[in-house]
Amino acid sequence: MSILQVISDPKVPKVRCSLIDQSGKEKDIMTIFLQDNGIHVHKTLDNDHYIIPPVPQIGVLIKEVIEEVAEELNAEAIVFRYGENEPEEVDDLVLSDAWYDIERLALAASKHAALSEEMDSKVIVGIIKFSSFIYAATAIRKEDTFPLFQIYMDTSSDLPLVKIYNELGQLVEERREKIDDFETYVKSLVSSDDIAVIYRESALEVPSPKEITREDGSKYYVAVLFKYFLGFLPSSSVNEVTNRKVAIRGKRNLIKTLRALLYLERLSEEGGVDILMGNHAVPLNYLLDELEKLSKRAIASLTRKGLSYNLDETLEEPILRELKNYKPEYTSGDIYLGIRVIPVAFVVVARNKEEFDQAIQRIAGGPTSDGYEILDELVKKSVSGYFIGYLMTLEEALIIYSDISSELMKGDK
Repeated sequence: MSILQVISDPKVPKVRCSLIDQSGKEKDIMTIFLQDNGIHVHKTLDNDHYIIPPVPQIGVLIKEVIEEVAEELNAEAIVFRYGENEPEEVDDLVLSDAWYDIERLALAASKHAALSEEMDSKVIVGIIKFSSFIYAATAIRKEDTFPLFQIYMDTSSDLPLVKIYNELGQLVEERREKIDDFETYVKSLVSSDDIAVIYRESALEVPSPKEITREDGSKYYVAVLFKYFLGFLPSSSVNEVTNRKVAIRGKRNLIKTLRALLYLERLSEEGGVDILMGNHAVPLNYLLDELEKLSKRAIASLTRKGLSYNLDETLEEPILRELKNYKPEYTSGDIYLGIRVIPVAFVVVARNKEEFDQAIQRIAGGPTSDGYEILDELVKKSVSGYFIGYLMTLEEALIIYSDISSELMKGDK
């Protein structure tokens, strides 16, 4: 029996992994650490080294790397430890506060983008949309590896916070300013006209938290995360497949089961997660209306807790903007296949960043394989037997729908 031991440093952004065999012999396997150009993963056995871009939910990403290595090594268990000289065993991955410096992560992600491709231009600018309200940019000369400058922008307030760092990493300017187009603003600071821009968005579709302080001085970490159940409605009627909504029976029990499968606490004064769901599975052309209803309920839920939150920017994500004028089209045939989605809003509130990340990890990771079977059985009973995907991003749902419908259309159906 082999065990993968994971030791997280409490002071610096560094995680060490070692393999312990049946005899107790320990062998170094991997080190994961954060630098100014991304997350470095060094595998000791084969001397493999690579760099991955940071994401807001850093704990989710680090754990994915660890679990992937555990699978490669056929480790039968993973033991997590946290501490310096004599690290204590903990239930799950615990990272030091240094890992949760969102500004440092965003700037590292932008530098990773700037260095990720070979360009002929004199100046390369890496721009990252790190979350729905965090942006960062790094400008680098082609022949250099250190920046000309770096910019960080936080748009979570009415007047965005802008920070500019010089080539030595020193903060040279900090102000609040309304910036309509971040890319145009960054390019205006580059003296050369020979510029190449590399634009990236954070890889994980999970939000970074917004820090909210109530009138009594208590601080909370808050985010609203949307996930989707994917299903289909086959029908011989174009009107039905385009417009019919499918009722959700036993919605309260479905939410209760989902909460239990994801191990999420109810929303209370100390934090927790409120799970919101509409009354119907809807066609794609009704999705925006459904999301607006859920958003209003999410804001009302937070308002009751004395927390002010704005979801307007979330509803203006590019993929949702594209749906505003969406009209389904079907070719002639005997049977038509329409997509049906159930959007689920997770209103996450936590007293500290660690509790917030734990909740997000559980939502993003989904239930166990047995849990998915339970969820699948309940959804088929409560909604329709044609549901096939759960807790997906909207992009994932649309890709799967497109693949399946394309295959069926080959048969003129």
